[in-house]
Amino acid sequence: MATAALALGLPALVGYLDAKYHLASDLHLISCLVFCKVQAAMREKRDRVNAFYVLEEHAQKFPERSYIWFEGRDYSFGEVFEMAKRYGNWLRDEYGVKKGDVVAIDFMNSPQMAFVWMGLWSIGANPAFYNYNLSGDALVHVVKVSTAKLAIVGQNVEENIGVKKQINEALPEVKVVILDRSLEDRIGRWRADRPGDELRSGALQTEMACLIYTSGTTGLPKPAIVTWWKVTLASKFVGMWLRMKPGVDRYYTSMPMYHASAGMFNVMTCLQVGATSCLGEKFSTKAFWSDVRASDATMIQYVGETCRYLLAAPPSPDDKNHKVTKAFGNGLRGDIWKQFRERFGIQTIGEFYGATESVSATWNLNTGDWGVGSIGVQGTLLNLMTRGATAVVDLDYETEEIWRDPVTGFCKKVPNGERGELIFKLDEKNIGATYKGYYRNEKASNSKLMKDVFKKGDVWFRSGDVLTFTDDGLIYFNDRIGDTYRWKSENISTMEVSNAINSHPRQIVQDSVVFGVPLPKHDGNAGVAAVVLSPDVSEDQATFDDLLKFLQGSLPKYAVPLFIRVIGEVERTGNNKIVKGGLRKQGVDPEKTSGPGGVWWLKDGRYQRFTDGDWSGISAGRVKL
Repeated sequence: MATAALALGLPALVGYLDAKYHLASDLHLISCLVFCKVQAAMREKRDRVNAFYVLEEHAQKFPERSYIWFEGRDYSFGEVFEMAKRYGNWLRDEYGVKKGDVVAIDFMNSPQMAFVWMGLWSIGANPAFYNYNLSGDALVHVVKVSTAKLAIVGQNVEENIGVKKQINEALPEVKVVILDRSLEDRIGRWRADRPGDELRSGALQTEMACLIYTSGTTGLPKPAIVTWWKVTLASKFVGMWLRMKPGVDRYYTSMPMYHASAGMFNVMTCLQVGATSCLGEKFSTKAFWSDVRASDATMIQYVGETCRYLLAAPPSPDDKNHKVTKAFGNGLRGDIWKQFRERFGIQTIGEFYGATESVSATWNLNTGDWGVGSIGVQGTLLNLMTRGATAVVDLDYETEEIWRDPVTGFCKKVPNGERGELIFKLDEKNIGATYKGYYRNEKASNSKLMKDVFKKGDVWFRSGDVLTFTDDGLIYFNDRIGDTYRWKSENISTMEVSNAINSHPRQIVQDSVVFGVPLPKHDGNAGVAAVVLSPDVSEDQATFDDLLKFLQGSLPKYAVPLFIRVIGEVERTGNNKIVKGGLRKQGVDPEKTSGPGGVWWLKDGRYQRFTDGDWSGISAGRVKL
């Protein structure tokens, strides 16, 4: 009887312990991580770090299995492997690309982008992924700082942006090649012999595999070094953590491949797992689900805005007419989490938090009500593993700097339930083992580091984000700090926007401060430029028409501020740092923005006066931005 009672009570006890300490979640994550670390170490020992070898292995084992789907066509692992060899040989033969060279890639999502990418890896070169929206000074900047002497540009990007002319005029030493249909056909007939191992030999997991640009505090995009460790371990981890099935799962994304989310956590994840990456050229609410159905996708990738846009579309009888069981991404807000899952019949949400240049991430594999809106779950086992490796520290929200004790000079951890900046411990004796920073930019790389945090000599990585850890093991994202905000899936540099505003040839603006503010019923933070107009400039329609025309020619479309607020002066600290805290708290709520000038917003293609009625429309969800 005692044995029977124990047998009956054991499942209940196990369930109780799991609910309290999140043992199953932790064990799953830890087992995936350990497996990937061991596999990555074995690849390094065998001198097979380069991901070209993974493509080759899949092409040999199952050459007919689909690797990439695009616009109704499947491209098998065997086909992509053949094209990678042809593109690699073409790059060597035609342009003399050598092992270790950096070559720019400027494409919208397409198989051809993957061909160029894999072709570069096949010969030991490093791709630098450019944002296809960039033009003008930002485009020239990303080319220059990458050190690339060759740029391969997609035909549709060239037609939309005119990349070749802009680069040729500013950087005549850079060769720009437009991959049009005739060139594709030519490369398709190029020699397909396998580039020798010596071109890829000697690569270490801690070395650079590619460059992915991120907007930071310097005002222009910076190339973050993505190591083979992230390409192999991190992307494989995502596939295992999501329990992806090789040869079965088909994983759809319309997020841009030049970002780490789609590039590393879709295209590379599918490569590592042996699944199919289903690509949409770019995100479209209208085309999203039809693409998902056409591709037979079993998984989708999102950013928070994606989910809200899909929910904003009129309900359809086809909302659940698909094979998707999982959605993976970052930025899904708690207020629409359950609604999104229930309307579209998606069983599992895989939410993560991280950054291209970061040294760690958080993970939440959610199927029920508990954990909705959380960016991570961290139970007892993970707490033990990460003890001393992560911390949430107090901030001075007026200066946006981490708070330090005036006596000791050390920082202060905040207790669970309180907001603070997330930081990660680095090995002060070997910082480069886990943190590579930005390519050939020591100053920018060091700006993400903080020393003497809790004791003399320690070194920590700053996430730049405000998070909250709870007593029951959940992690919540609160806000970005510093000079970057996120809007429409892009991180936007406030300094870049401010510099553009201040550089108007007619000097419309005397001073400015740019920041992001949350809006009701919207994800991300909308851009607000608080400006001090020059004394001889009137706050009228002609002024704002002139300013908008200039900004549209100077900034990517997504970076043009949605709101302009006219203020009397910009507040600064004693050391001349701008204080944004008060303005950010006021946002664009008419009740909080009284002052010498008004608020204008981008509506129907021009800046117009922002009224109480406009604010009511946003607050009620009647206005989609």
